[in-house]
Amino acid sequence: MNNFKEAADIKTADMLPDLKTPKVNFHNVAVEPTQHQKDMVADLSERAVKVQLKEVEPHVDNMLCITNGGRKIGLDQRLLNPLLPDEPGTKVNVCTNNVFDIWQKTAENKSTQLVFCDFSTPKNDGSFNVYDDIRDKLVAKGIPKNEIAFIHEYDSEDKKKSLFSQVRKGQVRVLLGSTAKLGSGTNVQDKLIALHDLDAPWRPAEVGQTLRNRVG
Repeated sequence: MNNFKEAADIKTADMLPDLKTPKVNFHNVAVEPTQHQKDMVADLSERAVKVQLKEVEPHVDNMLCITNGGRKIGLDQRLLNPLLPDEPGTKVNVCTNNVFDIWQKTAENKSTQLVFCDFSTPKNDGSFNVYDDIRDKLVAKGIPKNEIAFIHEYDSEDKKKSLFSQVRKGQVRVLLGSTAKLGSGTNVQDKLIALHDLDAPWRPAEVGQTLRNRVG
């Protein structure tokens, strides 16, 4: 960065008080946990106590595994147990409904949306994942499948440029991706109307960086 500053005139937001930025409306959507989620969190608590009391060996169970389990439960209970029911009031279903409502209301302008989800990315092995679940539900509601894309399916710079061009034109109106793959260097803001964050990145700074890249 110091070398770059020798050749570039770097300005930060606090140095540019007159910088025009789009108005952003934040909506925190809270959903009630299902009974299955409550039971699973209680089980995590019991495991944490055993770890703290050193009643289990670290290779058997540890706080990192418990924390990851908690993040999965918070996103969708089926990530820990695919046999559990798909209940209507879960985070994923509420987000899917919001995406569809916005898609429908902004059809005339072909406005676009981004959905960020770091957990449960598609693996193409037939296992349950949130990405496929959201896409299948949006298609069932009436969104054409070709208007929904996963950033993970575009594995080269040329493919990404083509995808971003389609998003800017409103041909792809719903783009799903993780913070790592969609968080930086993504130029798709021309028709962007909404961002949906299903889970929080590990680093808080990534939330602000993601927002700046999308609306800057």
